Amino acid sequence: MKICKLVLLVSVLSSILAYGGVDNPKGEVMNVWPDGKMPDRAFEKPEIVHVRKTGNRIIKGVPTPTLEIFWSKTAKANSGFVLVCPGGGYSILSYDNEGTHVAKRLADNGVSAGVLKYRVPKIRTEALQDAQRAIRIVRTNAKKWNINPDKIVIIGFSAGANLSARASTLYAENSYKKIDVIDDVSPKPNFTGLMYPAYCDEPTYQRYWGNKAKVESVDFNKDYELSSELKIDAQTPPTFIMQAQNDKTWINASIAYFLALKQAKVPVNLHIFDKGGHGFGMVRPNELIEQWFDLFTAWLKKNEVIVSK
Repeated sequence: MKICKLVLLVSVLSSILAYGGVDNPKGEVMNVWPDGKMPDRAFEKPEIVHVRKTGNRIIKGVPTPTLEIFWSKTAKANSGFVLVCPGGGYSILSYDNEGTHVAKRLADNGVSAGVLKYRVPKIRTEALQDAQRAIRIVRTNAKKWNINPDKIVIIGFSAGANLSARASTLYAENSYKKIDVIDDVSPKPNFTGLMYPAYCDEPTYQRYWGNKAKVESVDFNKDYELSSELKIDAQTPPTFIMQAQNDKTWINASIAYFLALKQAKVPVNLHIFDKGGHGFGMVRPNELIEQWFDLFTAWLKKNEVIVSK
């Protein structure tokens, strides 16, 4: 019986490695919180991972948030660091498609990156706690990791982009009480990347997380009012935004965030492509939107997050 179970386990692991999950043998996985110190709620069962036929892992419950780091072999001294937040509607995490695949590609292009496995499902406050703590961990370890503590980027996809927007606009509000010296440093990212963001405009924020009736009774300036939970001002980090016009449910999130940054005179690059849909991660075959990653890395180089010389 034990032999059968061992064969089954090896078979499952082999299947995972045979597909698109990214192997990270020289990376590092660390817990976001010290043992027994994680604030508030968490998934109360063992982590649930579903492997799709493509090999992409979908994580349906996170009891222990982690930061998985992909070290760049080509990063120059004083380069920055990119924190990647997968999407999934705050219900799941598209961990490979919008996480490890992105981090590995960034590492191959000259900047170390980490994938944040934040708490799900449906615990948005705790997700922000995880993001703030992860940024603090990166900044605290900047000297040890040979990175620039003033070149920390947070990027996310869909709900992960919303989490990135929250981390980029709510940094002055501690989402949890201090645990240790790591919490003495700032949780503010220096730059932000929003990839097909969700919930950043007031109508969709209210529809999913607030008062649905309000959506029907209030004029939101033609649907482009910024979500009321986001606080954009002149100190908001410079931002890169990417979305498709035919991402019908979420397209206004990008426009609302862009207009708020424009009003605050914050540098922003907005790239809206005609086609691409939602949730595609790194690639959308035969569509112009595939160029987003090259545009993003060019933006990182322009801001010296990726140091070329």
